[in-house]
Amino acid sequence: MARRALRDESGAATIEAILWLPFFIGLFMLLVDLAMIFHYQSTMLRVVQDANRNLSIHRLKDEQETEHFITQRLAIITSDPQASTSIVAGLITTTASAPVTDLDVFGIAKVFQGTRITVRAEHLMEN
Repeated sequence: MARRALRDESGAATIEAILWLPFFIGLFMLLVDLAMIFHYQSTMLRVVQDANRNLSIHRLKDEQETEHFITQRLAIITSDPQASTSIVAGLITTTASAPVTDLDVFGIAKVFQGTRITVRAEHLMEN
């Protein structure tokens, strides 16, 4: 019975799977984090575009109100939103940023500590 148990290789695949499982779980977590970072980046861009549009049609009064509009809406996804708006020759330019570490789910992006995701949009001022 002992000889037969030593020659039995039916559990060999199980051992390999257990050894590779942490790698695949880590890879899956990294992919989820990257997908969420890109999702939040597109959300940030949408907020900036909406703010620029609202400023261009005078729903928002000035650059400061536009920046407040953006930071208020981005506060849902990040603890440190930053926004900067300027109007030069009728062109509204807004830049917003957030720390990468606020946008990931599993914390894998902690490798990029101190890095910020930045989006920028421009819109023509309407009269």
